Formats: sequence, C-alpha cells, structure tokens
Amino acid sequence: MSVKSVAAQRTKTQEIKNRLSEEFRAGAANARLSQPTPAMPDHLDRSVRDFIRHRVEVEPYWFQRIELFPGYFSPGWSNPPTEKMPYFGLPDDLTGKRVLDVGCAEGFFSFEAEGRGAREVIAIDSYPDSVRRFNIVRDARQSNATAYLTNVYDLKPSTFGTFDLVLFYGVFYHLKHPQLALERILDVCSGEMLFQTHVYDEPAIKDTPWAKFYPHGFMSGKDGESYDPTVFWLYNPAACIAMLDHVGFIGTEVLSNDPNPFVLRARVQAARPGIPPNQMLAPWS
Repeated sequence: MSVKSVAAQRTKTQEIKNRLSEEFRAGAANARLSQPTPAMPDHLDRSVRDFIRHRVEVEPYWFQRIELFPGYFSPGWSNPPTEKMPYFGLPDDLTGKRVLDVGCAEGFFSFEAEGRGAREVIAIDSYPDSVRRFNIVRDARQSNATAYLTNVYDLKPSTFGTFDLVLFYGVFYHLKHPQLALERILDVCSGEMLFQTHVYDEPAIKDTPWAKFYPHGFMSGKDGESYDPTVFWLYNPAACIAMLDHVGFIGTEVLSNDPNPFVLRARVQAARPGIPPNQMLAPWS
C-alpha cells in the first residue's frame, strides 16, 4: 500500500471520528452511559417468553445471534455457530474447568462453555451495553455464567482467580496495549488459552513479525459499512505467535488460518487447576 493510499485511509477514518465526536458533544449534556429499557405494559400479566422478547427487541444493537429459548434468537449480525465454532477450537468437554471469556459480548462462548460442563464461567467486557445484553441472555437461559464490567488490563489472580481455559476471541486488535493484555492473561491462565484475532498479512514478509497501526479506527462490519474507533493494531500471524512466545506462553499451535479465522492455542509452562480467589484475603478492599 502506498504512502498516499495510507494517508487517504487515515484521513477518512479521522473525519468520521471527528464528526461522530462532535455529534456526541452536541448532545452530551442530555446523554446517558446506559440507555433505559422501555417498560413493558402489563408485564406481570404476560408470559416469561413475552418478557424475554421485549427485552431483546428494545435493544438497539446485537452483535451475536444467540438462542435464548428454543427457536428464539437474538437478532445479531454475527452467527457464531457457522462463522466461528468450526474454527475456534472450543473443547467438546470442559467438565470441571474454570473458564474465562475475555471480551464476551453477549456471551455466546460463555454459554457454550457452560453447556460443555465448565464448573464456572467468568466473562468480562469493557462495554456496558455488552454486559447488559449478556445478562438478558443469562436470565433467559437460566445460566450461572457471570459477566463483569471490566477490561483485560484489570485481570489479577487476587480478584478473579486462575482459569483452566481462557477464551481470548476477537479482542486483540481492539487493544492499545496488547502486550500488557497478554501478560495479564498469563497471570490468570493456569492451563490453556484460545486466541483469535483479525490479521493483516503481507506476503513479502510472511515470516517476519509485523503489524499495521490504525490511529483513527477502522471500517468494520460484514461489508466494511460500520466505523469502529476501537481498532488499533492488526498483526500478521508471525507477530501474534512471537508475542505469545515473548510473554511466556509455550506450545503455540495454529488451529485455523486464511481463508478461515486465524486461531491459535497456547499453554502455560506449568499447568495447574484453575481456582477462584481466596475471598478471606479481601481482594476488593
């Protein structure tokens, strides 16, 4: 890509970012962090299914298509069973495992892990709307998976414990500090990590660790129709593998690659059972 085309791409995303920022500032005095949910008339006289449908349909956006009860799905534009499950390496049997879902969105993989026998599933996301939608699905499915509004940099064994399996899907390219994120994940991972990210490969330097920086975000969505201000880095596969090796993961293997999603599996040097934090040590005080 030429310097001129890079500059044109950067200018386009910067203009979108500036315009959306101005629109936000214009109405910020009356804005809310979390949008209110319109009340359902006569909700005490309606069926549980009606109430679930109401909660789903008043949400302005859904990312994942998830079954909330038999035959009823959230209207997400991403369909994980067909687009992700065949490639993402989630084990069929997670009996007795503690699982951490980093960047859970509406929780598709959290609920899948629970359904495969995980004894506890902890999910985190830094976007309040994602946690709210996760909880809609959680209640509808009567799940015990738990989502917390926090980000990957806050992961510590003293607050979250350690995990037999960490799911790190679709987050890496959203991070300003990706190496720090991997270090935090390693701190709480006591077994394996499954890692998926978008990649940007240049054939001429295929085996050289390399990354492309997006200073003003990225055009996202199925057809590049949506602006995402939270995309910062796209790495090539060699860089992803090198970064996992650098922070201390071992045994990294490629589970899926172009033209399918890029997925890695890696493990810690000394595997041990995942355990919750010792709350007698008052980690939150």
